[in-house]
Amino acid sequence: MIKSPEIRRLVFTTALAGTFAVPAFAQETGDLPALRLEALDLTNAAREEAGLPELAPSDLLDQAAQDHAADMLARGYHDHVSPDGETPFDRFIAAGGNTWSVSGENIATCEGCSVPPDAARVTAFHDGWMQSPGHRENILSEGFDSFGFGIVGEGSRVYAVQTFSGAGAGDGITEGLTPEAAREAALAEVNEARAAENLDPLERSDALDTAAGRVLENTAGGPDALPENIFDLLPEGSTGWTRLALQVASVGGSGATITRDNIAMIISDWAAAGEAGQGLGGPDASHMGFAVEAAGDGRTSAAAVFAGRQ
Repeated sequence: MIKSPEIRRLVFTTALAGTFAVPAFAQETGDLPALRLEALDLTNAAREEAGLPELAPSDLLDQAAQDHAADMLARGYHDHVSPDGETPFDRFIAAGGNTWSVSGENIATCEGCSVPPDAARVTAFHDGWMQSPGHRENILSEGFDSFGFGIVGEGSRVYAVQTFSGAGAGDGITEGLTPEAAREAALAEVNEARAAENLDPLERSDALDTAAGRVLENTAGGPDALPENIFDLLPEGSTGWTRLALQVASVGGSGATITRDNIAMIISDWAAAGEAGQGLGGPDASHMGFAVEAAGDGRTSAAAVFAGRQ
């Protein structure tokens, strides 16, 4: 299984020179709903200027952002990875995020700032993030569709966190493929990989395409959902095959549509799965079928059926 890792970005910090001796204070958030709305408005204004769709507010991402801001303040660190080793993607999943999505995080801190934080502080953080290439990339990512924000202060310190999630951008260029185009692209990728192993090219088979589609339907419930006899996957009237081999894979963070890049990534994984092209049917295969679907949440799943008559 191929999965996209979490997106991690550079750290931005604003600081005022000087040393401050302050007593212990309770953490304060200010008018958190209003500050979150301000952060979202600033982000979406930047995206609109760049010709990108707006991000939607997310309670899940708000909570992940707030928890991380509060934890950094309480334990006195400034990092995407907590002292316990928890990453942004860990926090996203712990808050209920989709394991097939991608996530991103921007963080910032300020020493010598007014507490509780206000809209001016949110704007200052946003301006700093937009001036930093890594943070700006998160804010303007085509792969994100949801946004969260957390901010908290104590004494004269303020920590803020932006969180993002989405299906990913795929290759960011290619339009989604039709099922027919996806099958043709898969066949071309498989035959190129087989040629590198000095194996004969395969031909398409409508019957095997149908079988591959049934593989996807069955494996949606887990690999144990496949029939004991995989020849039962073939449509009625499809006879003469003496051997069948199956390959199934999913890739996460791959966007909401089927693209050539996604197909190439999956087939490359299959090609590396066995020696002498066994991951692509082996020397006895003469035909193949292929099916692929994009779930819309960042997951693209594909199945191939390789068959021969020897």
